[in-house]
Amino acid sequence: MPNIIKPIQDLVKAALTEKRLQELDPNEPKISIPTRASRATFVYERMRNAVDYKEEHLIRRNAVERILRRMIASGNRRDLAENLIHELIHARYLPNDTIPQRKIAELEHIFEKYFTLLGHAPLKDINDSDSLPGWTLGIMATEIDEFLVPPHVMHASINAMYEAMNERMHIEDEIDETTRAKQIYIATSRTLYKNDDDTLKYHLLLLYYPDWKNANQDIIREIGNKLPELRVLITQDLYHPLKEKLLASCRKNVAYFSILSDIVAEDPSGSWHDMQLGTQFNERIKKRCQTNYNDSRLTLHRSIRRSIIYLVVTKFFIAIILEIPLEIFLLNSFDVIPLLINLMFPPTLLAIIALSTKLPDDENTKIIITGINRFIKGEKEIIQVQKKRKQSIILQIIFVISYGALFTLSFGLLFYILDQLKFSIVSMVIFFFFLSLVSLFAYRIRIVSQELVVTPPRKGMIRAIWTFLAIPILHAGKYMPTKFAKINVFIFILDFVIEAPFKSFIKITEEWMSYVHEKKEEI
Repeated sequence: MPNIIKPIQDLVKAALTEKRLQELDPNEPKISIPTRASRATFVYERMRNAVDYKEEHLIRRNAVERILRRMIASGNRRDLAENLIHELIHARYLPNDTIPQRKIAELEHIFEKYFTLLGHAPLKDINDSDSLPGWTLGIMATEIDEFLVPPHVMHASINAMYEAMNERMHIEDEIDETTRAKQIYIATSRTLYKNDDDTLKYHLLLLYYPDWKNANQDIIREIGNKLPELRVLITQDLYHPLKEKLLASCRKNVAYFSILSDIVAEDPSGSWHDMQLGTQFNERIKKRCQTNYNDSRLTLHRSIRRSIIYLVVTKFFIAIILEIPLEIFLLNSFDVIPLLINLMFPPTLLAIIALSTKLPDDENTKIIITGINRFIKGEKEIIQVQKKRKQSIILQIIFVISYGALFTLSFGLLFYILDQLKFSIVSMVIFFFFLSLVSLFAYRIRIVSQELVVTPPRKGMIRAIWTFLAIPILHAGKYMPTKFAKINVFIFILDFVIEAPFKSFIKITEEWMSYVHEKKEEI
């Protein structure tokens, strides 16, 4: 019988707890609301999510933040908990007739905790993510989401991978033990569950103040007084210089813990039994790998569809609002060919890149089986995180000039081709913008689909040349998430122009339909 390490035992216990919490108590009152008009809300949410680029598993958390931002900014905090849960049920982020009614009162306590924390900070600034209320909103949304749907398996999985990485990683850079532990945990959370900064801010807050969930007035007052300093500290944690190196090291081991946590979450008791027997557990791993490979393929295709829809919709509106008017009124010319190329080329290129992504094979499964067994038994293998080599100033200048030349070559070649196709300067700027956007989407899609791949990457001359020329474009796309989020006009229109009146209309419609139904019952 193998000696299974404690973090894996804790993962099994967490999965059993999560299973138990999913069992409904028939005697406990549940939140039940009429959902006659919920399909309209559901369709709206699907449409909105199609033009956003958030990770799929964070969609509900982001919806909580978005709804709270709208409700709190309006100044009406009455029945905030009840209204939030009702909206989440309407949008099908939460199931109807399953959430205990007691959670409304408990949720109100969470709201009061955060409103007390913010003290006299102007809540109207909550729409500004750079303000203290806006920054705190992300933390509050994460706590509320995890309160409504407790992610016991997620936390236990992250902890299990963290323990394994912490024992195996040898970081050559100078770093103290506390910072080292935090950075490995952050990298693990980012790679295993794609947790964003808002989610990590909440988890880091709990690291600094473990009693925050059940905080009394003294703790709330203490954190409130230190909130600006705490914000600086957490921001430094999230953007540590070793961030990218640790992410790369953790990403190579994600497949093992992703498969393992899925196996345990699906059948905690059975998987624990098979772990102890050894050979039968290997069959579970093999079956789970095949299931996840199929899911990865479906996710890949779904991501391609969502990204293409986003690109086409964005390009259409930019063409109507910006490209065509500028060319006609400023340049006194308009050519339909560049417009069509700008419309068709980005989604086509994205589809080609994404569909050429390598998917796992049988050899990959064998490596995963071996790796998982080594992890659950606690077998150690050093993971080297090399120190960045110090280079002379002359060598640095040469490298910067060389990279600049590569950048000029890649974009210069594209500029020449576009010029030959009679692109105007406006069309060129839009083409390069969408090309960078495609590189971002393609990178994100490939990263997700490659998570389960542990076999060495293929090499070749053509691949090397393609990578060489594509690096500047990928580099430009790397900065798109934060920069483009601030100018995502479609999300702004949906969130601040359409959503509030639309949700109010749906609420009134639901109440009217309920009133009509009551009158019908009286007859």
